[in-house]
Amino acid sequence: MHARASGMRAAIRNNEDAISMLRTAEAALQTVTNILQRMRDLAVQSANGTNSNANRHSLNKEFQSLTEQIGYIGETTEFNDLSVFDGQNRPITLDDIGHTVNMTKHIPPSPTQHDIKISTEQEARAAILKIEEALQSVSFHRADLGAMINRLQFNIENLNNQSMALTDAASLIEDADMAQEMSDFLKFKLLTEVA
Repeated sequence: MHARASGMRAAIRNNEDAISMLRTAEAALQTVTNILQRMRDLAVQSANGTNSNANRHSLNKEFQSLTEQIGYIGETTEFNDLSVFDGQNRPITLDDIGHTVNMTKHIPPSPTQHDIKISTEQEARAAILKIEEALQSVSFHRADLGAMINRLQFNIENLNNQSMALTDAASLIEDADMAQEMSDFLKFKLLTEVA
């Protein structure tokens, strides 16, 4: 029983590590969301017909810098020296005492995959649509991460409950055995003293 409870504690640690990795990914996607919202603001501003070419050039310069930042986040976000958004859809398997949880690391499609600019009014209007798609995709993936985190938290709660129940049961069995041993010892002692 103690070995099984120990295995459950190890499974809990594995689940906690998975939650940490998912939270790392979620934090990166929150930053990407903030960047996309700023990019959308810049595109809307650039789509305004009252801007000069010089204004649009300045707006596009910031826009391109933000595009590069999204790429940088995708390339450098790591957990335990593993790239979180490496483009590989590798399952993460956690052995939780009898069953396996498969999760897939995936970066959502980025607007940076397309060469988008906001140098002209037309480019800015097209960029707004691409950014809206990217925001939807990121929101979907963040919701998916949240669902996985919740699932793992419920799994941890279940494993904690099972581990406590096993520990309590083992303790009762050991206490019962100790009482029996004490009784046998006293009985044997009495018999030896009488003899």
